[in-house]
Amino acid sequence: MDAPWTGAETSASCQVFEFRAWALLGEQSRGSLHVFLPLTDRGVDGLVHRLTDDRYVLVQAKMRTRLVDGEVHLVVWADSIADDNVLIVEGLLVDGGVGPTCLVVPAGDFKRLANTSSDQGKPIYSMEFGMRPRSDSRWLQWLVPQERLAGRLGVAVEALAEASEELRPEWRSDVGFLGESEVVRRLAEAGDLNLFRPFPDLETVELAVLHLITRRVVGLQNKTVDVSQAKLRATVNIRGLSFRSSPTTFFAVLGWLRDESRFHERCMLIPSEKVREFAHDDGHGHLELEFHADSAGPAWQDEYQIPLGELRQRVTLLVETT
Repeated sequence: MDAPWTGAETSASCQVFEFRAWALLGEQSRGSLHVFLPLTDRGVDGLVHRLTDDRYVLVQAKMRTRLVDGEVHLVVWADSIADDNVLIVEGLLVDGGVGPTCLVVPAGDFKRLANTSSDQGKPIYSMEFGMRPRSDSRWLQWLVPQERLAGRLGVAVEALAEASEELRPEWRSDVGFLGESEVVRRLAEAGDLNLFRPFPDLETVELAVLHLITRRVVGLQNKTVDVSQAKLRATVNIRGLSFRSSPTTFFAVLGWLRDESRFHERCMLIPSEKVREFAHDDGHGHLELEFHADSAGPAWQDEYQIPLGELRQRVTLLVETT
């Protein structure tokens, strides 16, 4: 970069810093930290799925593009960090990377330690830290070398003896994309839900759903199969290598009536922990189960088959109570 970032380029520079931070987390954790990005900006820059214990960490990224007297100065509107459990990741954006030191601190501790003031009657927090932290800095315990960023999100880099086997996402058919878009559309109608897509797509969860009030998260894998009025059943394939069951992960299965260009009015919402009870290995690295859009399917489906129109309500209930 030949010149410093300008004020008109603030949005772009923030995006660059965020993607560099996500890349560092993925690289340092060797995929154990899986980043989900929001489909709409509603106060959380990313959900980081920690695969070692299935926890979702809410992250808000902050950055500066220059130092003032050798320090990064940060000013934050108080109402932008209302949730004390959000993890703030702050750093310096430099040519080709991120500065040598990052701040990683829960919002609650940030608000406790930062200076408070106001701007035109609105409360703000401010703080500063250097790239070479002083031993008397009140922020010392929250400062970390950027090459050890993943450790602050709960992944011990030293414990990763060898690289995890690369999990390549499956090729998505057109009908699969239709189903994913339909699930997103229906959930987007719920004002209390914020939706996140993975970056990159590495695991069972391909859509994370955050409840803005309870702050609970569930993950969805969306499956769509072709059916017709003459044949209301189809086989659902689940890639065995990347399949991970979890109390917070569910499968949403939709049936696409291609001749009628619409989705069947019945769908399925299946807990991932139940999948192995009625799926079988096809011998080629996939788990298979049968989707029946009518009532002629096996008895186990009765518990998980729901009207498509209730999908948003059912998923909302999961993040309200899970």
